Amino acid sequence: MHILVVNDDGPPSKRLSPYIRPLVNALQEAGHLVSVAIPAASRSWIGKAHLIEASLKATYVHPDAFRDDGTWDETFDPSAPHDESDIGKHPEWVVIRNGTPASCVQLGLFNLFKDRPPVDLVISGPNHGRNASTVYNLSSGTVGGALEAATCSKRAIAISFGSKDPQPDEIILAAARHAVKIVNYLYAHWHSSVELYNLNVPMRADVESRPVRWTEALPYYWPRGCMYAEVSEDQKANGHPGTDGTVVSGTNGSRLKEIDFTWAAQLSEMKKTLQTSPEGTDAYTVLNGDTSVTALRANFWHVPDLEGLVNLDD
Repeated sequence: MHILVVNDDGPPSKRLSPYIRPLVNALQEAGHLVSVAIPAASRSWIGKAHLIEASLKATYVHPDAFRDDGTWDETFDPSAPHDESDIGKHPEWVVIRNGTPASCVQLGLFNLFKDRPPVDLVISGPNHGRNASTVYNLSSGTVGGALEAATCSKRAIAISFGSKDPQPDEIILAAARHAVKIVNYLYAHWHSSVELYNLNVPMRADVESRPVRWTEALPYYWPRGCMYAEVSEDQKANGHPGTDGTVVSGTNGSRLKEIDFTWAAQLSEMKKTLQTSPEGTDAYTVLNGDTSVTALRANFWHVPDLEGLVNLDD
């Protein structure tokens, strides 16, 4: 297959994006042609967004030019001699400034790889941490990339490796091999009513020998405002770091009432709910050490018999 890989964690790095290079390598070792288009910075929690007022710049980077901190060597010279068997094995990746997973899908499908065959499958991920439950699925940039592919009439699989803790190389490689086997199976047995699959892989040494289970997304709804915190007057007076690293000050001379907020996700209640999730859900399955596969469609289902429940003329 020709597989387009996108993600929401950005370029390879030990801290934010440790899983993408091993997965790409495993896909290539399985015989697939892999094209990679990724955002230049982490775009977690961005869903299927496009930054419509942002200018995008695509830079072609050899995968060996990436450093451990997510930057890359712009002077890297990939012209060292290769034998014929190595030609095309490590094609350049594309890093997109102001990119999102959704824009990486759009450009990857239609603009960036015109010299290659049409894309057969889009893989979004692997996410640095699991994406289980409706809140994560509807907020995740990883799932968002797969949703974007589905709206482009492409089969797509969102893949999440279920831990943000540092992992030994052997566990990462096992998860990558396991994910590729599942990708091959799903593509060969694709159900006609499915537009995308959401795959959660637990990070365990024995992951390849444990079950792979069909699951449903755990329904979850925010019980209260959990995502932002108001900045105190002291913080504003002293300046506080914004989410983009800039310092925000409250002394701008305006006479208008202003309230500053900063990203401060409080996920403790969600984590408690995930820990007690019922059997058969994505959260229960991956938290109990098995691989979860959830079949999805990129649309909102029609609610049946609504006309019999509500008379709009009343």
